[in-house]
Amino acid sequence: MMARARLFAVLPAVLMLCAVLSCCGGHEHADMRSPAETDALAALDDSMAVNSSRVPAMIRHGLASADDSLTYYDYYLRLMRYSVQQDVPDAGALQWDRAYNYLSRQERTPRTDGMMGFLLNVKGSYYHKLHYEPRFAIHDYNEAYRRLQGSDMEHRLPDVCANLGDAYVAANDMPHAAWWYRRALFLADSLQLPDDGSVSLYMGLGRIYLNLGDHDSALDCYKTADARFGLMTLNMQLYFLTNYGNYYYYTENYEASARVFRRMEKLLVDNGMQDSYEMYLCKINMADLCLNLGRTAESRRLLDEAYSYFSRIGDATAVYYCHTIAIGLALTDGDTAAVKRILDNEDVTTTVDFNMVNIRQRYLHDYYLRRGDYKSAYTIVCDSIVRNDSLKHNAANMRASEIMMRYTQDTLQLHHSLVMQAKDADIRTARLWLYVGVLAVIVMGLLLLWGYTYSRKRRLQLHMQLMQLRLVNVRSRLSPHFIFNVLNNRMAKFGGGDADELMSLVKLIRANLNMSGKYYVSLKDELDFVRYYVSVERSVLDGELDFVINAPDDSITAGVMVPSMFIQILVENSIKHGLKGRAGRKRLHISVAVDDSYCRITVADNGTGFDIRRSNPASTKTGMKVIRNTINIINHENKRKIRLGIRNVEAGDGSVAGCEVTLDIPLGLKTVWNE
Repeated sequence: MMARARLFAVLPAVLMLCAVLSCCGGHEHADMRSPAETDALAALDDSMAVNSSRVPAMIRHGLASADDSLTYYDYYLRLMRYSVQQDVPDAGALQWDRAYNYLSRQERTPRTDGMMGFLLNVKGSYYHKLHYEPRFAIHDYNEAYRRLQGSDMEHRLPDVCANLGDAYVAANDMPHAAWWYRRALFLADSLQLPDDGSVSLYMGLGRIYLNLGDHDSALDCYKTADARFGLMTLNMQLYFLTNYGNYYYYTENYEASARVFRRMEKLLVDNGMQDSYEMYLCKINMADLCLNLGRTAESRRLLDEAYSYFSRIGDATAVYYCHTIAIGLALTDGDTAAVKRILDNEDVTTTVDFNMVNIRQRYLHDYYLRRGDYKSAYTIVCDSIVRNDSLKHNAANMRASEIMMRYTQDTLQLHHSLVMQAKDADIRTARLWLYVGVLAVIVMGLLLLWGYTYSRKRRLQLHMQLMQLRLVNVRSRLSPHFIFNVLNNRMAKFGGGDADELMSLVKLIRANLNMSGKYYVSLKDELDFVRYYVSVERSVLDGELDFVINAPDDSITAGVMVPSMFIQILVENSIKHGLKGRAGRKRLHISVAVDDSYCRITVADNGTGFDIRRSNPASTKTGMKVIRNTINIINHENKRKIRLGIRNVEAGDGSVAGCEVTLDIPLGLKTVWNE
């Protein structure tokens, strides 16, 4: 509601800008909208159809961002339509003449004709929806129909025809109403519009049949519409439920009518329309139903709410209906004086629906009989007879109109059939060649598909073989490099007779040979090997080494498979390139975390850090090459990737305080080689 208030509050500023654009934009020619403008307007129309809360903001944005006055008026016309949709009662605020005069000054093109038809349709809806003189609505709808023909909004013609049918219903001219509804169905079929457009036309026809007393035909139309209820927009759903509920009311099935109107009430509440015109229309209908069902207290409550609203907006037809229900309640209480007061103070100045008059006359007949005014009661009976005769006359006229409409449609269909028959021979010949061509294309396509599949299979087999060779090559480079580094370090420190250290070295070399022959090892075995390695390499470092491994229990690490030697290579790099050149106490920490999908391994030291400037062909580390090459091969065949991260750890003063390498290994990696 606040968004609506803000939108309508800007109407004066909008109108002032309209005046400026009208002076500046006369006779401009911009017949084609851009695709972006067309899409934006279509989105706005769709949002208005479902009564979206985003509509005010979309209109404001369109008005503010319009590049020319025609585009501006595209959005201004939507503002007028939204105002009518939201029951704005002040016709002066909508400035029909300003928009009409602007469009009249433009060169007539499909676009300007469509905009003019849109404007006249909105104006007709205003007069019809708020129950002003039906002749005004009929005039504007007819003009809208004329301007939309051949315009870029020709697809709206069935809607205008249906609106004309509704206006003629309000004027109690059923033959014309039926003619326009039949016309709407014919146009919807000719324009090949989707079913969600034609479904609303069936409920309009149902209303006409109901007014003519043809209850069976009316029920058929309503059931056809209800079966496609989900295809309707929100406004059409509410309109349908109102008429469907009225059908059961007029056939005196009050319980069924109450169920339909409760369904309508729920739909209104679900869409935040508790204070809308449609909600009070629902309440006044429920008030009449409660009266006929004997629930007079509920009827009075609903009547008071509806009467207050309709009196405030000046809806003469709805006020007439409220007075009718009040008469029925007074008769229920036996208060004929109250009925007399209502009749004496009432001034009916609007055309009242035929069925609504029948409801009033039924109560008045009872009223005059109670007062002993048999002459007036007799007059009411005579009036009913005259109306029924008129009803039969209207029914006959409607049948004649239907025959003429069907004759017109049959003539057009016959013309189309003759044209099609003249081309059938050519089509049959072309169809035969088409079948032959399609069959040839299908056979060729199958052959190409088979060839492509076979070729792709061969390429995949070769690719898998190549991957195995690449990985074996990487592994064959790893073990000699490792042994060379260890022996080189030990030879630098070796002294005679140190049998224990030599034995540790032999164990380490043996463990390395065992692991380097495998592609994957358990995380437990990898960590045990790292402990061997660090115990041998401790003597290479000057000073104490703070070496810690934080890992889950062996029962967990034994079930996690990781590429062999990865952790050892990271530890070797930390010792060789980080800690070996650092004075003082040295720290080397390994952290392992395992969850349901990943194993994260972190190797951190307090060494000299990683210097990217040393990454050149002469100084590239063989171990890191092995890790990166292995990761590339494994990641190529897995959706979940191994991730390797290297970063320097900074001290508080910004200097390098060590290096941290993080390795994320997904659990359950698939491989294309056999262990």
